[in-house]
Amino acid sequence: MNVRPFRFAPERTRVGDFQERLARARQLPAAADPEGRLGIPGTELARLARQFAEFDWTAFAARVNEHPAFLVRRGDEEVHAVHVRSEAPEAQPLLLLHGWPGSFLEFRGLVSTLTRGAPAFHVVCPSLPGYGFSTRRLDGPCNVAAIAAAMVELMDALGYREFLVQGGDWGSAVGSELARRYPERCLGLHLNMVAIPPPPEGDAARAAVSAEEAQWLKDTQRFLAEGMGYYKLQSTRPQTVAVALGDSPLGLLAWIAEKYLAWSDRGANGRSLVADAAILDAVALYWMTDSIGSSMRLYYDEWHERAKPTRVEVPTGVAVFPREVARAPRAWVAHRFNLVHWSVQARGGHFAALEAPELLVADLRAFAATLAGLRRDRA
Repeated sequence: MNVRPFRFAPERTRVGDFQERLARARQLPAAADPEGRLGIPGTELARLARQFAEFDWTAFAARVNEHPAFLVRRGDEEVHAVHVRSEAPEAQPLLLLHGWPGSFLEFRGLVSTLTRGAPAFHVVCPSLPGYGFSTRRLDGPCNVAAIAAAMVELMDALGYREFLVQGGDWGSAVGSELARRYPERCLGLHLNMVAIPPPPEGDAARAAVSAEEAQWLKDTQRFLAEGMGYYKLQSTRPQTVAVALGDSPLGLLAWIAEKYLAWSDRGANGRSLVADAAILDAVALYWMTDSIGSSMRLYYDEWHERAKPTRVEVPTGVAVFPREVARAPRAWVAHRFNLVHWSVQARGGHFAALEAPELLVADLRAFAATLAGLRRDRA
């Protein structure tokens, strides 16, 4: 497969167009809604829009290019990935998978730590097909199974036969499908979100729910009832909403920022643990790559051709963050996965790599140590 270096350079005309559209944007009348029950609070949107008016696009390009990146050609498509090898002799390959409305940039602050610490990893952090700099055709489906295959091909192209996988959101779904379909390639699967149905009626695992986990299920049900409107829209009419979001910087900011703010944990000051700068970078990347429509297409493709949730036998570790939008009881997870590592974290939400990076890294390393122990036991 063809692998070539990649560097991002923002187009001046596209930057100017963004700035002009943002300056002309109209904010419609809205109710005071500090809890965000109607959508993104107006004060939050206004604050972020003001920051975007002074956004440093040169500094943004430097952040995008902070680590070596490559484009791997697959037919008439290309997969973009950050790839940084560790100098540690015992380092293992690690595939980091993002979700929506995320990107490879969520892991930017983890790369150096993961390559230099102990245990160390050779880090591969791709943009999923249709996201950021990774392309995908829109005249046919590209669901979770297809993306899992693309990720295996990517690791082949970079020279890795076996590797660890870490993911949340769509990264969790892709990682799980990769482990399910290619168990001989996946050394271990680490997830910070597991969205699964309950075990069947009559199975003992279905009732094995602690008091804390029962509250998790209530929280998840509340999210499913009140927070899934975007999912229904993106899985049924993605191209309609993409027209509006791809034409309006303010609209794109509102759509994406609302998810970061609603799905994240809060600090002592009451503010989201996801920094404003990270939200602006996410929106800037979607705008500069015209990828909001192609990213949302994954919802449609998976909705119409879902992966079958058979049990994953690859050794699996799960880190549960308290503000994750969907949390499953341990017994339910063990019913679906070969669960060898489980932790409940002190803080963080859906965007663990941005909210609590040190906790995510520590848990990933603890999982890797567990896997090493299992290998020694088998030897």
